[in-house]
Amino acid sequence: MIKDYILKYEKYSSLTSIMMIILAIFLIGKPVATLEAFVIAFSSIMIVEGIISFVNYFTVDKTYRLTSFDLISGIITTLTGVLLFIYRTSLINVFPIILGIWIIINNLFKMQISINLSTIESSGWTYFLLLNILLIIFGIVLIINPFTSLVAITTMSGIILLICECINLGESIYLTYKIKKL
Repeated sequence: MIKDYILKYEKYSSLTSIMMIILAIFLIGKPVATLEAFVIAFSSIMIVEGIISFVNYFTVDKTYRLTSFDLISGIITTLTGVLLFIYRTSLINVFPIILGIWIIINNLFKMQISINLSTIESSGWTYFLLLNILLIIFGIVLIINPFTSLVAITTMSGIILLICECINLGESIYLTYKIKKL
């Protein structure tokens, strides 16, 4: 019984790994097109989720409707999804800049915390400070050279995903072989 469960799980795990390997190959080979497909999928999910919230508002009991935000949430989510879909190319071009600004702001706050830790003995605050400075530089690079940075990040993500999923697939095949042998 447990053997059948594990074999079934490993079969699905192998299929998932194969799909992720295909995605990784696309991330490596066509990073911009893959990002655009991701934005299309994300905007589609938002549109569907918004419509569901909107419809849900009118289908729930009136007593629940008093405290429900589904109407406004549905409208805003649907509109956001539509705008993301319409302006997907612009979003892809602006995304690294937004990401760079967020990284800089976030690490400036963390840098302040690192400096505050300097009053505590053996806190290792210098490592945190150096890491924050490195991440701020990374954020600046994203802002200065957004398109190249975006392609590099997407390609690196694809390479990492490809390596991880090849290992996962190998493990699933090996485990399935060993279990069938038992």
